Amino acid sequence: MHIEVPDIDLRAALDAPPMDPGKGVRTVGILGVLVGVTVFFTAFFSDYPNKLLWGTYFASLLFWMGLSVGAVMTTAIFQIVRALWAVPIRRIGEAHISFLPWAFMLWAATYFGKEELYPWATAPMPGREEWMEPNFVYIRFAVLFLGFFLFLRYFVRLSLRSDVGLARLHAANKELWKGGVYKGLTENWKGEEEEVIGAQRKMSILAPVLVVCYAVVWTLFATELVAGMDTVWFSNMFGGFEFLANIYTAWAMTAVISFYLATRHTQFGKNLKNRQKWDLGMLTFGFCMLWGYTFFSQFLPQWYGNMPEETQWLILRTREFPWKSLGYVTLATAFVIPFILLISRDVKKNPVTFSIVACIIFIGVWLTKYMVIMPQLSPGEIPFGFVDIGIFIGFFGIYLLAVGNFLKTFPFMTFSHPQANGDVKSW
Repeated sequence: MHIEVPDIDLRAALDAPPMDPGKGVRTVGILGVLVGVTVFFTAFFSDYPNKLLWGTYFASLLFWMGLSVGAVMTTAIFQIVRALWAVPIRRIGEAHISFLPWAFMLWAATYFGKEELYPWATAPMPGREEWMEPNFVYIRFAVLFLGFFLFLRYFVRLSLRSDVGLARLHAANKELWKGGVYKGLTENWKGEEEEVIGAQRKMSILAPVLVVCYAVVWTLFATELVAGMDTVWFSNMFGGFEFLANIYTAWAMTAVISFYLATRHTQFGKNLKNRQKWDLGMLTFGFCMLWGYTFFSQFLPQWYGNMPEETQWLILRTREFPWKSLGYVTLATAFVIPFILLISRDVKKNPVTFSIVACIIFIGVWLTKYMVIMPQLSPGEIPFGFVDIGIFIGFFGIYLLAVGNFLKTFPFMTFSHPQANGDVKSW
């Protein structure tokens, strides 16, 4: 097996400023937020059905929150498998931690629309009256999400602390790293060797635990608050289907962001080589197949089992119009088209073609959220329209502002990572 060790100029990386996505990205983000807020409240105070408004809000929340959690989880995966090639791009995944505080608040806001989303919010769920009591459900998941997101934050903070600490000690422009946020990160600094090695040991111990926590928390969330919109249907594979989709979209988004930033940041562009493009393409392709496997693994047993409590959910989405047609579009964009295109080596290595495939994946995965939620609220018609687009754009705006602010604040690369070809003692 060929293993390519990153050939990184650590001195140049250390002296380089953070990555600034640019005023254009910030402008798009601000406009996106304004569009989203305007569309939501206009629809809320008009005669637009509240259940459809909260449904499309929840679909976009699932997409952007899932994508951000999945992106941070890729850094835990890198830590576990000791991915040598990933050092130049790990910070892209870490940057998504900045969206999670917003995701938590945006999820908490669904409490005010719970009566529109969940049957058990207005009437007890038979057999689970106490467990699915609305206030208890939201308190339970508030604790789970808060604990899990803080765990993710601590993991990312370990990585940032060692990088910022080295930058404050050895960067040519030390003034760049004297702000309050950097002082807070490196408080009680114990020396570069102890800090860097200690951080890596902690991250290596925490990463597998983080993966287990992710699987448990997201499975509970998907089962109780997503599939739980239907009080009858259930699937043992649905939790895995959801948390794999998060990482699937995260690989694609990491690639798109990397391609864009490589055109704006000289040092990052030098370190984003064919190896990184190829591996991101292969991981996206691999998770495309894994996503397809989990889809069919829950679809086929339920279909051939032909049990009414399971098949009624599937029939609405796959055999009855109007949702049947959109179901085929969803499968094509989330799986079939990316699978066919990503077979090509050239597609994976070319930033333009890979970005096009990534956008198709984003559409497909968002449609899976839409297909899970909206038929439950509007079985007779597809209510897709301006409101759905506007709210999606609003979430996108918050995402751009949060991730962009993170990237322009912290070092562009995890250059203190031992696999960056560096030796702490040589600084």
